[in-house]
Amino acid sequence: MKRIVVSLVLASLLGFQMQANAMKLDGEEEARSPVYKPTRSAVKKAMKKMGIEFTVDDDGDIKYKTDDKGWAIYVLFDEVLGRLWNVQVVAQFATKKSRYDELIEYANSWNANKKYPKVSMVDRDSLMVEFFYPLQYGFNPDEFEDNVIGAFERALRIIGDETYEMRR
Repeated sequence: MKRIVVSLVLASLLGFQMQANAMKLDGEEEARSPVYKPTRSAVKKAMKKMGIEFTVDDDGDIKYKTDDKGWAIYVLFDEVLGRLWNVQVVAQFATKKSRYDELIEYANSWNANKKYPKVSMVDRDSLMVEFFYPLQYGFNPDEFEDNVIGAFERALRIIGDETYEMRR
């Protein structure tokens, strides 16, 4: 384990890209989905191909609105030593301060019963929905479309509907 950690640290310091298919599995067929070097531009190109209209802020992060409800979603880039490591997908709802205890219960229940995205109260009047997508071994646009953006938006609709009365 120590050797693996040291190798990963050295590789990241020297700027090497890890292979997407680093481990061979006897008797298993390799996937043929395209995997790209994880970059901000690859994520942006994938989102354009998905038909998502977005803006880029001063930090280089992405903001777009859902087609159906117009809710703002942010795609934040997490870089380590100049290398894209994770993408964080985030949405936030303004909530009624008077419903804080109910929203805490809702977030706890959601997080206990669902794998992702995670739900939390940022403060007494703000509910955050977030998902971290690791990219360090490569960016697969198909997976990003289906299992990140698609799954996040579907969950966001459920959370939005279930918390409607507790929001403004």
